[in-house]
Amino acid sequence: MNPKEFINTIYLGDRFCKSILIDGYNERVKIQINTISRIRSESGNWEYYNDENIEDGLIVFTGVKSILLEPQGFIPNDEIELVSAELIEDDEESFIFNISAASCDQQGRCTRVEMKIIAEAIHLEDPTRQGVEINE
Repeated sequence: MNPKEFINTIYLGDRFCKSILIDGYNERVKIQINTISRIRSESGNWEYYNDENIEDGLIVFTGVKSILLEPQGFIPNDEIELVSAELIEDDEESFIFNISAASCDQQGRCTRVEMKIIAEAIHLEDPTRQGVEINE
């Protein structure tokens, strides 16, 4: 399954970003989400399917070439959405992954943070199944 198809199987509605790990040495970015659900219906909607939920799951980007967070100075810590994955035409091995997340302060003021990650691949990881890459 290519990354563009794969992100359409991930449901993050009403879920939040717990942490972001940037591992430059291994060219990986890991985003931890409180719960990741999967979309398996023919309609393409979540339909409250919970059989494959991953608690404290990780969205892992590999072969990372760059990461950009705009605006600068805000750390995503609230709702998050995988917006799109687009193949880079000049580099047919890499995708631009667009992610939108909220950064909320203690007073409840939230700022929308747009992340762009250029990477070769994406998969999920379940902390209860160490070393298993979920990519289907």
